Amino acid sequence: MDISNVKKALSGYLGREIAGDFRVLKEHEIARCNDAAKFPFEGDSGLLREFCIFADSGSGDLWLLSSSGEIAFYDHDLEFLSEANLKKFDLNLAGWLKIAELFCKFETLSDPSAAQKAEFKQSVAKICPQILEIWEI
Repeated sequence: MDISNVKKALSGYLGREIAGDFRVLKEHEIARCNDAAKFPFEGDSGLLREFCIFADSGSGDLWLLSSSGEIAFYDHDLEFLSEANLKKFDLNLAGWLKIAELFCKFETLSDPSAAQKAEFKQSVAKICPQILEIWEI
C-alpha cells in the first residue's frame, strides 16, 4: 500500500490519538516520516521502500504498514530502526484500527478487574494474539 492509499484509508483518523499507544500521524507527519531525505530517525531509510510509517505511540515507538498490507511495530528502545528490529504482525490496517479501539475502551476503565482484563485480552487475541506480547496487561 502506498502513502496516498494509507492516507485515504486513515482519512477519518489523521492526527487522532485513538488510544495511548495508537496515535495516527497527521498527513504532513506521514509525508515527512516517509521521505528518506527528511527521515528523522536514526536507522535504515531504505526501509521506507517496503514500509510506510503511519502512527506512533507518542513516546517514540512507531507503527508501520508493509507494502503487502501487514502491520509492524518498532520499539524505539531498540535504537536502530531496521527491519530486524520490527515486530511484524499478521494484522492489516482494519484490524489495527479495531485493536486501537479496543485499547481505547480498555483505557477508560480506572481499575479493571481480572475478568475485564481477561475479556480485553481475549478480544484482542481474536484479531491478533501477537500484539499482546508488546504490553503487560
